[in-house]
Amino acid sequence: MTAKPFISIIIPTLNEEKFLPSLLSDLSHQTHTDYELIVVDGHSEDKTKAKTLLFSGLIPSLIFIDSPRRNVSYQRNLGAQNAKGKYFLFVDADTRLPKYYLSGLIYRIMSQPTDVFTCWAAPESGSATDKTISNIINMSVETAFLLDSPAAIGAMIGCRHDVFMKIKGFDPKVPFAEDAEFVKRAYKKGFTFRIYRDPKFVMSLRRFKKTGTIRSFQKYARLHLKRLIEADINQETEYPMGGKTFTKDIPTQNLIDKTISTLDAGKKIPLIVEKIKALFTLSEDE
Repeated sequence: MTAKPFISIIIPTLNEEKFLPSLLSDLSHQTHTDYELIVVDGHSEDKTKAKTLLFSGLIPSLIFIDSPRRNVSYQRNLGAQNAKGKYFLFVDADTRLPKYYLSGLIYRIMSQPTDVFTCWAAPESGSATDKTISNIINMSVETAFLLDSPAAIGAMIGCRHDVFMKIKGFDPKVPFAEDAEFVKRAYKKGFTFRIYRDPKFVMSLRRFKKTGTIRSFQKYARLHLKRLIEADINQETEYPMGGKTFTKDIPTQNLIDKTISTLDAGKKIPLIVEKIKALFTLSEDE
């Protein structure tokens, strides 16, 4: 790693012994190796720290920080305060990355520069349900941007170092959709935003698989409404973080009807619907 790497990867963790090692293994096999890795842990009660430090020899740039607070935004900010990269990349602990991911992402940043960005997610498996979930997540981000209200996939958010400092990072007081709040705040201040459609990362669907897909979307919709009307949200009970929270594998439900109803509801804005349909076709062809 150079003294000032191009990118610093920041991972907030809490009880992630089951998932984090897979991500660290992915990072240790990247074709691009000039990066800095910072894991910020909220005093996990499992073996997250021990399993992280096992990768110190494979990832020389690895830094482990014990956070005094269990708060995803606070932990991300703490990692950023210790980061040296020109760009920051905030990644969830249960994410998976193909070995060319960083090389592809840096190519995108260099060829299509922006201040803040997110990326498309790939399905965890080849099942129709997993593909539908990842498509809906990607299309939700695209739709928000088309409506001039950009948001990011929380598992993968990037920005320039100086931009992060200028907008003072994530807001620890925001208990839900802190990723969307971060992006919108940057956008309102005049910073540019992009959605990179490749390379794709693999986003964990454990939240959906624990509670069932439809129930998960209903839960998130309710939380979004509460956020819009500025109602109180209890992060510990309504939107917790941590590997022990989402581990039970329960079969997901079919999303076809929900997808159709979502598109039908958008017919009031036909131009956006046509763009989203085109993006659906693009994602299905890949």
